Amino acid sequence: MSEKEKVVDDEGTPPPEADVGRQQTVFVRHQADCGAMSWGDRVKRRWRAALKEPSPEDHAGVNVTPDGQPQVQYRLESTEKQQSGGFFHRLTHCFSRPSGSGMVGINPNQKLAMYLHWMFRVNFIFLFAVMCVMFFALVIFFAALITAVGNIDRECVRIGSEEFDAADTAFADAFALSWTTFSTVGYGSTYPALGHQNTNPTNCFFINFVCSLESLVGVLYSGFCGAILFGKVLRIQSHAQVIFSDPLVIRYGSGLTQGAHDDEKDKEDDDEEADPKIPCPVLEFRIVNRLYNEVGGEIMDATLNCVANVDSNDLDPNRDHLSDSGHGPSANSTRSDSGSEAGSSMMGSDRTGANSLHRFLAFSGFSLHRNQQTVDEDPTSRLVTKHIFSKLHIEASDHPFFKRVWLARHTLDEDSPIVKPRIRRQIKRNGGFWPNKYNNYAAIRDSLQFNQILVSLNGVSNVSASDVYAQKIYDFVDVNIGYQFVNLLYREGDGKLGVDTDLVNDVREQNGGGGEPLAVE
Repeated sequence: MSEKEKVVDDEGTPPPEADVGRQQTVFVRHQADCGAMSWGDRVKRRWRAALKEPSPEDHAGVNVTPDGQPQVQYRLESTEKQQSGGFFHRLTHCFSRPSGSGMVGINPNQKLAMYLHWMFRVNFIFLFAVMCVMFFALVIFFAALITAVGNIDRECVRIGSEEFDAADTAFADAFALSWTTFSTVGYGSTYPALGHQNTNPTNCFFINFVCSLESLVGVLYSGFCGAILFGKVLRIQSHAQVIFSDPLVIRYGSGLTQGAHDDEKDKEDDDEEADPKIPCPVLEFRIVNRLYNEVGGEIMDATLNCVANVDSNDLDPNRDHLSDSGHGPSANSTRSDSGSEAGSSMMGSDRTGANSLHRFLAFSGFSLHRNQQTVDEDPTSRLVTKHIFSKLHIEASDHPFFKRVWLARHTLDEDSPIVKPRIRRQIKRNGGFWPNKYNNYAAIRDSLQFNQILVSLNGVSNVSASDVYAQKIYDFVDVNIGYQFVNLLYREGDGKLGVDTDLVNDVREQNGGGGEPLAVE
């Protein structure tokens, strides 16, 4: 029967003509079980509720009605509607339990899914050790069964030409039979007795059953372990062999005008008259290809995608917008053309909340573009506020032949989503140049607004012709203002160009100085 949503009328009964494939089950949740909490706290609260010994904290997450009464909280689950059927239908469904995960007729084993996910996260050595422990645990378990069954009729297990436990080594012989059966090696030195080797062949039914069951489990276990290891190998092959720099550096002022990337160039005279037009600061990070000296280690058609995570609280107009003297709410009553399309990029579940967020962002000078979207994880905004994900423009975000080092740059200009709105407006009024009064590391740090910068690299491996990817998450604490990366490239003895990967995170103060103090360990 096709899966359809259940239709319920005002009396709570579905129309008779509706072809219902599943039904909705309603549960009333206990008051002590209403709020969001960890699994351990939920077990404690249920235990206290069963013993009728509630504590004041058990009612912390309970909502109340206007008249002060606890509000009823329901748990709604979609379950497969049980229908009458024949014997085969009842037999195949007798052990199944309807699942509320949206997959009708399928009840996935969540513990197994979590275990599989865990095995993909651990390293190979630890995973191999776990597989060995499980192997010997299963072998010992079946060896114990073989020992018990062999003691029933000693003629059913043969050790060469001898009977089982003839030399008082029952468990050792059972272990030998167990591991050869589990691994399907079958040396033949220890084996279940054949029909002509015992007086009553029916007595050997149990030992043959145990050995055949162990053989099946061994085949399944071997396939399971092989699939996990093969999946981990594929995962490694799909991961780009690159190194992201840990720090983010921002060059500004003289660091941009005095040859920031030429380590051999002499610094200009500090007394020289400064250019009144200051370029906007540049945020940088770099990526190094681990396989730079390997044949086929290049990444073809590499692409960088950067997204900034901005907290909506950082756009507080009382703290950010109104502090800019002479620019009140009326100064931003006109939204940009790109901001007029913000409604198509909103992802909030509540239309009223989304519209209010639009007005709030317009008031604070932050317009939602088509490459920006909001994510609301907590509708109540008690624990987590709305997050705005904005795409960062990276200079030369495409690399057709990534072989050694890739320096990614993002200019903190009037279009940068990680610059506060009031700074962006001043940049725009200044003709696209950075304001003079903010040309220091403290003011630049105060001009930034983001929680994280998410970087992803995608491309095609030149050696395997398969898609590869890598990702890196930068936090605000990774920003270092007034510094630049040192050179990584050098010439080897044979004239080849090499990369010193040990210097991937090394920086020095930018040309012209002005770097913020660093806490040296």
